[in-house]
Formats: sequence, structure tokens, C-alpha cells
Amino acid sequence: MKWSICTTGMKDRSLSDILKLVRAWRGAGVPVQGLELWVGHLRPFADAGVRALEDLAAALRDEGLQVPVISGYTYFSRSPRDRDVDLADVRRFSEWAAALGAPALRTFFGHLPSRAASPELWDESLEALCAARDLARQEGVDLLVETHYQTFADSLDSLRNLLDSVPGDLGLIFDAANFHPDHIDPLQVLRGVYPAVRHVHCKNYHWNHQAWYQSMPVSAFDPSGDVDNDRVLREITARGYQGFVSLEYFGQRGWSALLRSLEEARARSA
Repeated sequence: MKWSICTTGMKDRSLSDILKLVRAWRGAGVPVQGLELWVGHLRPFADAGVRALEDLAAALRDEGLQVPVISGYTYFSRSPRDRDVDLADVRRFSEWAAALGAPALRTFFGHLPSRAASPELWDESLEALCAARDLARQEGVDLLVETHYQTFADSLDSLRNLLDSVPGDLGLIFDAANFHPDHIDPLQVLRGVYPAVRHVHCKNYHWNHQAWYQSMPVSAFDPSGDVDNDRVLREITARGYQGFVSLEYFGQRGWSALLRSLEEARARSA
């Protein structure tokens, strides 16, 4: 198991500034081995051409940092026109991932809770998702669906339906915290879908079920938090998981929780 930082939570910082932070954290003994890169952080390099992405890849290798996942925002469900945009984005983001040597691209599946998806919308979105997976594979990149509330990948039943419906292999990004808003036991889901798990997100909250966006982030292993990440990581370790676990926090309220989580990761890796 290896630790990475998800840069989607640092949209207000440049990639250069994030790398400075990572150097400082690693200098203090924090075991950051990878960066899960938000596509917005890569866009300036992509706009400058493939060579700029290749130079970035070389610089990250020199830093000893891997890129396990490129994190995009695609859904395949909003409208036929939006599906076309999503497919074009997947093609472009997969090219970026290939230039960086990143093995995977993150997507969401659906912009509504699974219970609100009509059979027709599910089928149309699934067809687009399969087409997107094929586009990514043409670049040697896996398309991974993140488990997330208010998407079609929000419960054990919906995930089983998804995995059973896609021909061949489909990978998942497992995020235990994203099941808590719907009062779902993440360990039950994990045990049901583990063979498809390719990447893991790690965060923790005091969740406000009456006002979701007033929920307060706490560090990943804070015992007062709603997510028992110790149990999650013990489960995946026992099952032989050797991939990355990305710490993922957003905004100013999440910053102190991220810093504390880095300290906790260092203690667990000592």
C-alpha cells in the first residue's frame, strides 16, 4: 500500500506550489509516493503541447513521484450533447495520462442517485461509459469509476449492477466516506466489490445529514470521525491490496485535516 495526495482538493494552488509542499512533507518523513492529479492542474501543460507533458512526467520521476490516476469530471448522463463532450474529454484526458505514464483515469457514472435513474437513462449512460472505457484503453489507460453518493455508483446493488453490465473488466476507485451520507456500511460494499477496486480514496468527516455541506472534515484516522479508515485499510491489506491510497480533502476547512492525516500516515508507515 502506497500513499498519494489527490490534488482535486487543491484547485486554488498551482501544481508547482503543490510540488513544493510535497517536497517539504517528504523532507519531514511523510511517505508521499504519488500524486493523483486533477485535470485542471494538467491543462496548462497540455495546452503547451505533448512535450510539456512529457517534461512534467520526467520531472515527477526525478522527484520519485508516481501518478496513479488522472482525475477528470465526466458523468455520461446529463444529456446527449453532454455525453459527447464527456467522450471527447475522456479521449483528451487519456492522452494526457498516457503522456504522464499514469495507468488510470477517474470518472463518475451518473449525476443523480441510482434510485432516481430511469432504466432508459441508465442504459444510455452505460453505453457511453463503455465507449469511454474503450477510448481510454486505446491509449493504454484504464477508466475507473469512483464510488460516490448522488451518482449511479452509490450502493452495493448499483455497483453490482454496473459491474455485471459492463463487458470485460471495469475498475473502481473505492471511497469509504462517500457511502456515509446514505447511511451505507462501506465495509459491506468493499467486500462485495473488492475484485474491481484499483485505487482508494481516504478522508473523514463529522457528517451533517441535515445540511451536507456543513459537514466538518477531520483527519483520516480521527476516532471521532464517521469513517473507520483503520478498518477499511486493514480490510484491503488483508486482501492483498498493493496500490495507492489517496488522501483527499477540499478547501480551507479540509486543510488542517489533510495536514493531520499526513502525520497519521507517517506514524502508520514508520
